[in-house]
Amino acid sequence: MSALLSPEELENSRVAHELIRLKLRVPIVHYLTSIHSKPLRLRWRQLHSESPPNGKLPDSVRSFIADAMTLANLSSFVALYNRLDDGEGRSVTAGMLLRAWKMHCRVGSENLDINAAWYAIRDVRSKIVGWQRCSRCQTMFIYEPNVSHARSCPFCALAKTRA
Repeated sequence: MSALLSPEELENSRVAHELIRLKLRVPIVHYLTSIHSKPLRLRWRQLHSESPPNGKLPDSVRSFIADAMTLANLSSFVALYNRLDDGEGRSVTAGMLLRAWKMHCRVGSENLDINAAWYAIRDVRSKIVGWQRCSRCQTMFIYEPNVSHARSCPFCALAKTRA
């Protein structure tokens, strides 16, 4: 007979379930929750009626930045995560990722890929990409000089296209 899970383990399992439901890649869920990949893959198959995606994970958020709108969504997600995360910790937690995701879907865009959102937070916190304030509108955004859409403020760029 197996032992009962502690309240912390139950919460960890619930969060993992939610992240898989949102299609966060299994290796990332494993990294965030320390739950073995085998039960996570099984859960994915149960929820999505298909095997989880295989293949190499992106190296950074850079590969997700396709245009100014995507950069604006990623930047707003990072800003929201940073606002909700009352700790000084540098690491991204599964619970905070899920909490920020739910809030972002309520006030932002539901079109954002949760995998891209995780990479954005991780990369900003580990300084793989910059987190910069726009000198014009004062909004914080992901800055990456090697990605054409991330060299300047996406919010100002979007405001120009609408004007």
